[in-house]
Amino acid sequence: MKGDTNLLIRVVAALFIVLCLVTIIELQVRMNRLDNEKAELKKEIIQLKEDIAEIRYEVDLPYNDDYVARIARNILGYHYPNEQLFINDQYEQ
Repeated sequence: MKGDTNLLIRVVAALFIVLCLVTIIELQVRMNRLDNEKAELKKEIIQLKEDIAEIRYEVDLPYNDDYVARIARNILGYHYPNEQLFINDQYEQ
């Protein structure tokens, strides 16, 4: 009887240790994955902050003739009357 009790205690202790090890490994894997996700999100935050700074710079620009011409040319596709346009559609899909 006493030997069976000792064996049962050892088996339970061994199972508990295995459970603890599995839990530790699972938590380590999860922590690594979350660290990678955190690093990617930090990169995205930096990129978005740069985008915000660029947009703020453009918003703060005064509305002068150069600004209006740049907007008309880049966004609206306008050009000067006597200007020759060269269109390269090689990269269009």
